[in-house]
Amino acid sequence: MVSRRTALLGGIFLVVLTAIVTWGLATGAYGLRPGIRGQLNALLHARGGADLVQGLLLIQNRSLRAPNTQDVNQAALEGAVQALGDPYSSYLSPSAYQALRNSAQGQYSGIGIEVDSSETGRIVVFRVFPGSPAATTPFQGEPPGQPVGLEAGDVIVSVNGASVASEDKATVRAKVVGPAGSVVLLQVDRPGVGLLTFRLTRRPVALASVAYRELPGGTGYLEIQVFNAQTPAQVGDALAALHTAGMRRLVLDLRDNPGGVLTSAVQVAGFLLPPGVVTYLQPRGGARQALRLTSVHPLGVPFAVLVNGYTASAAELLAGAVQDDHRAPLVGERTFGKAVVQQIFPLAGGGALRLTVARYLTPKGRDINGSGLTPDDVVPFPNATVQAMGNPATDPQLAQAIRILTGSAAA
Repeated sequence: MVSRRTALLGGIFLVVLTAIVTWGLATGAYGLRPGIRGQLNALLHARGGADLVQGLLLIQNRSLRAPNTQDVNQAALEGAVQALGDPYSSYLSPSAYQALRNSAQGQYSGIGIEVDSSETGRIVVFRVFPGSPAATTPFQGEPPGQPVGLEAGDVIVSVNGASVASEDKATVRAKVVGPAGSVVLLQVDRPGVGLLTFRLTRRPVALASVAYRELPGGTGYLEIQVFNAQTPAQVGDALAALHTAGMRRLVLDLRDNPGGVLTSAVQVAGFLLPPGVVTYLQPRGGARQALRLTSVHPLGVPFAVLVNGYTASAAELLAGAVQDDHRAPLVGERTFGKAVVQQIFPLAGGGALRLTVARYLTPKGRDINGSGLTPDDVVPFPNATVQAMGNPATDPQLAQAIRILTGSAAA
């Protein structure tokens, strides 16, 4: 039974909470729409709202273990977001929010690697950024003639002496990044070599979201790995370099691209499409909003787009716009099917909520959420590996795209 003291505290808590929220609404501090006060008042005084306040007070006053208020509040937010049943919405801790902001801006402070989970659950080095500390630092005790730096495929064993065998990739990444000038000790297990230890000094690292090169016969190859704030400028630079080299056709590779900053994808569409609608955003209960191209930079050569099951979100948005315009063929495998948009709402404590706020539709109004895009030319890539991708001799999807562009594909 709840004591009068607890009930009184609960009443005071509600009054104070209502006052704080009213101030937040009046000042716009929470990023909430005007007129939402009535909904909030109903939420606080509904049966579930009262239970929440009462439960938090009981935890604070009666639990044998004194709670950490910050942990309790964070867990409450996490639980509230999980109750949405939306795999793309989440609570971001202050450190996770900062990491996301850095990633969206295309830079962070660290050693210059991208990590991923292997089939065995271990965390491996997926990509090493050229010129970064990870690419230029020798391992400790390196004998003459040995290759310098970390390599794709290295299994991360420990960070600063602590094993990461049971950690997920987000946790490992958080341990590896840090302030510029600080040192991190990384031990890896290199296949065929064994354990190696690297003492790496962190520094600002630019995230190259674009890679490009010339292929034989005047074919340009442009890979967009993710969309961040730097991507449109990097795409412009890459296309300028390929044009200077004599590009006569282009293969745009969006495979394994998980998306990223939606507005960057729309800007990149300006290199590929004529003025017009790139996508429609459909919020809950709101009017459909068109995102249009008003400034374009004509590519001037035919192109094809590569997609696969890991092409998602903003990358699918771009591929869907290209397909609806019949500007270029999509080649590869059905895309992931994530056609919803997340918005980040900063919180007063330094964290943030990442909430799904809208669906997006292709220019022709197609809703591909959950179904993905079916390529115009379906080409399987069995047992695809990073090493095989991007080489026409080992990459059947790239080879087919080139055949289509050169007119040698079978009718």
